[in-house]
Amino acid sequence: MNTTGLDTTGATVVTNADSLTPPAATTDANDLDLLVERSAVSARAHGVGVTVERAAPLVGGHSGLTIGADLVRADGSVRRIVIKAAPPGRAGVGRHDVMRQARLYRTLASFDGVRVPEVILGEESDPPFFAMSRLEGEAIEPILAEDDPLDHTVVRPRMLGAASMLAALHGPDALVLDLEVPRSVGDELAQWSRTLGAVDPDLVVGGVELRDRLERLMPADGKLSVIHGDYRLGNILCLGEELQGIIDWEIWGVADPRLDLGWFLIHADASNYPGIGVEVADMPSPDEVLAAYEDASGSAVEAWQWFDAFGRFKMAAIMAHNLRRHREGRHVDPFQERLPPTIAHLIETGRDRL
Repeated sequence: MNTTGLDTTGATVVTNADSLTPPAATTDANDLDLLVERSAVSARAHGVGVTVERAAPLVGGHSGLTIGADLVRADGSVRRIVIKAAPPGRAGVGRHDVMRQARLYRTLASFDGVRVPEVILGEESDPPFFAMSRLEGEAIEPILAEDDPLDHTVVRPRMLGAASMLAALHGPDALVLDLEVPRSVGDELAQWSRTLGAVDPDLVVGGVELRDRLERLMPADGKLSVIHGDYRLGNILCLGEELQGIIDWEIWGVADPRLDLGWFLIHADASNYPGIGVEVADMPSPDEVLAAYEDASGSAVEAWQWFDAFGRFKMAAIMAHNLRRHREGRHVDPFQERLPPTIAHLIETGRDRL
């Protein structure tokens, strides 16, 4: 969880995005050279640029090859880009479907108030790849950044700005109908119930009871929108108080937007993470974050407590899954041993929310 590295745009970040994805794919010299060559050919064919230079792998891409490079135009001007491709030998499906991300970026470019990297070029060939603009900034999760704390003066504007941008993302529901097969709230609960069910029950005491309550009290599906799936400041590049763009869209979908909101709310309170959370001055309360979202969306959010509880359930399942992988030696990370108090607290407070 709390690692330092480079995100998929190449900006220095502190993030706990590892909670949702496996370790990064490695990039050998042959993969890099081939991808750069194909990108250069694609750039020339599209009239975008002439050469792709100074390419190097970026640390922190978890769902394929992530390469930073310069796109050098015929007039000598340079644009920094990031190239993403499916891992060699892996089908471009699921989290490895980079062209699915590219199509989403192009769609989101028309969403007023939503900032994402610009797609510059791409090909569906094997392996599929696309190049996007390289955004500058930092993506820091304030309450989990114990090793590199965020300047408290920017925390409040970033959190409230992120709440407003989330409402903008969830606004144009009519534009998402042809993007993806929608997922229901029940689908989401079933997915993370399977994750919870695959770990030692001793790691998630009370988890089954919380799942049963969530199932029994599950609200009806609301409107459909694009959801990010892991929306939080750790996945938003910022410069000072300004939000530059949302990153890491590997698990986006079309579903009830309250799923994103509930997840975002649990990242507004360090007390949700005993033993690993960091109290941050000027952090707006979850109620203030919710109010900012409602103000930006123009309507009150119904049944938000259920989605807050579901966010806790989902995080507890993810943390328990990561702890299990660590203890089985599949991805050794001593930090995972600090998670049990947080897992227990999330389950307990999730039940309280219901």
